[in-house]
Amino acid sequence: MSYLDQRKLPKDTRSCVGGFRYEGHKKQLRPRYAQSEIGEPFIPKFSAIASEGQKIAPPNEDWADNTTVLTGMTTDSYTMEEKMIYQAPMGRVMGRRCTRFVWLLASSLLCIISVVSAPIMSSLPIIAPQFGFSMPAIQCDVDCEGLLFLMAIKTIFLVIAIGVLYWRKAMADMPRLYFVRAALTFLVMFILFAFWLFYIVRIMLERYDNYKYIVSYSTSLLDALLWTHYLSVVLLELRRLRSQFIVTIVRDPDGEMHTLNIGAGSIQEAATEILRFYTTRFSSFNIHLDNARQTAVAKQSGMQGGTAGFKMYNIEQFGGQETVSEVNTRALMEAAARRRIGGYNEVMQEEVDFEKRVKKRKYRLMAAAEDAFSHVQNTAESTGAQKTGINNQMDSLTAAQNVFTWIVRPLTKYLKTTRLQSRHPSAEVTRHIERCLTLKLSHRTFLQRFFSDRLPHRENIEESKWSVICDESVSSGVQHGTYLVLKSHNSDVDYGVQLVCTVSSIPFFNLTEQAKSGSDKFSLKISNESVV
Repeated sequence: MSYLDQRKLPKDTRSCVGGFRYEGHKKQLRPRYAQSEIGEPFIPKFSAIASEGQKIAPPNEDWADNTTVLTGMTTDSYTMEEKMIYQAPMGRVMGRRCTRFVWLLASSLLCIISVVSAPIMSSLPIIAPQFGFSMPAIQCDVDCEGLLFLMAIKTIFLVIAIGVLYWRKAMADMPRLYFVRAALTFLVMFILFAFWLFYIVRIMLERYDNYKYIVSYSTSLLDALLWTHYLSVVLLELRRLRSQFIVTIVRDPDGEMHTLNIGAGSIQEAATEILRFYTTRFSSFNIHLDNARQTAVAKQSGMQGGTAGFKMYNIEQFGGQETVSEVNTRALMEAAARRRIGGYNEVMQEEVDFEKRVKKRKYRLMAAAEDAFSHVQNTAESTGAQKTGINNQMDSLTAAQNVFTWIVRPLTKYLKTTRLQSRHPSAEVTRHIERCLTLKLSHRTFLQRFFSDRLPHRENIEESKWSVICDESVSSGVQHGTYLVLKSHNSDVDYGVQLVCTVSSIPFFNLTEQAKSGSDKFSLKISNESVV
């Protein structure tokens, strides 16, 4: 006899239909899901008792209270929860720090050699005889002195150019080799090696006596280095200014979206620009408010944790555990989605109630702040006009504390509703009030700190940790259809944030000119049914 034919069911099996147990919702599952469309039994046959081993049956009089099929070892559970595919990367290891230090040291040494190479080449014919190396006598006429002056000016220009472009803090630490920068570095090394090799072999060893040519040769080295610096400006800076791609950035989990125009470059360069754009243009993400609203919506709609869980059992046959077919798995997914969609009314009502609650406490705070600031400012104005007759004069700190006492209750309620109380400690609020009173700012300016979508940082953030996930190598170039994900690994700011980025190229615009129609005369068409 099947469960559907029984008239009396035990109280533990009232939510079981055809051997199917539905958890996490009060509604009973319809019997039409007990059989799949292709005639295969919906529930695979496996036994909880056989998996756990033989046990003594309980007495018949209380079997309904002591018998259950809900065990952790004998269930096949299917949930809609997303599993973690990527693990958080480790922090900076010692090897990576050493690599960065060696790179900085090598680049600094290369810049120093580039600057001092030309003056050293011009000075060696003068200094070498003092160390026992014979060189012909030096004669420098007016043209030679002019070349020396030109070499000094070009050396100063090279120092300024290197300092402006390279002597600055890097914006990001890239995971792969930066090919453009490495290629420019090897180019500079080749230029220095070639010029020094020619100088040693053809000038020093052969004891060339034309000092004007030596100065001209040194100036040519400076010209080559200056042109290389100009090439680096084009490749590192100007190439990115021409917009070639559109990046659509969607922040997970709240879904805020923005677009960014970028130029040609590698994926890691694009990721750096995206993070800079995100830091300056996106609103701050409040993880505490997001978790609180998701929990409230889940409770309101009857879906605890926001997941739809299904557990299946077979209580009829002893045997091993069997897998669920693909058709049955698809039916489970459809049932989970149907249950989620059914709770849209509760979700909408919760969103409306939250917005009303936030607005009500926001306007209460605005009224309290306006009242408090008006009292303090009126007292200050009367003090400046009369200068006598006022006994309760206060300094800025005492006035700020009195204003804070006036608005502390509505401010606390608003911050608790928006989950921002950890971002605005009482000492910081008092200091902000004191600054506003000293500068004679209005209450709206004071409240903008709490109403803004940008949260204030309590401390200076020196380093923000992110990781890039992409199917291609991050050192390859950006192209149409590139898809990457930037995951945040910060503990406080941007906790749990992911940036989903999709790259699309800007099309070529074929613009043609169309001549205007030559006819400028019109006629009025009137029929018998026209309305006058």
